[in-house]
Amino acid sequence: MSNTVMHVYPNVCMSNGHEGLANVAYKTNKVDVGGLKVGQFALFINRAFTACKLFGANNILLHYKHPKNHILDYKALRLLPEFYDGQNINYTKALRQVLKQGYPHLFEENQK
Repeated sequence: MSNTVMHVYPNVCMSNGHEGLANVAYKTNKVDVGGLKVGQFALFINRAFTACKLFGANNILLHYKHPKNHILDYKALRLLPEFYDGQNINYTKALRQVLKQGYPHLFEENQK
């Protein structure tokens, strides 16, 4: 099973840890993040869209903040679990994948 975002929560304060994020998920739509299976994630995004946290099975909590405080691409955020290798989140690869899907002509090998 590939890693997948199952739930998305925008406008979340990034000072929340495990317990605070679990409360947000439960209060918003009755999701028990403790019930997430391996490979499933809940995505929490701050109001400015410059940082996010991914909550996964077994209390895994990943944090990503754009180094230059740029606005993060929503489609790339949803792909982040696919680009998590157990230690690092590769936002650049996720964004590249989104761009390839939306603008394949930019990635053609034989451009004139």
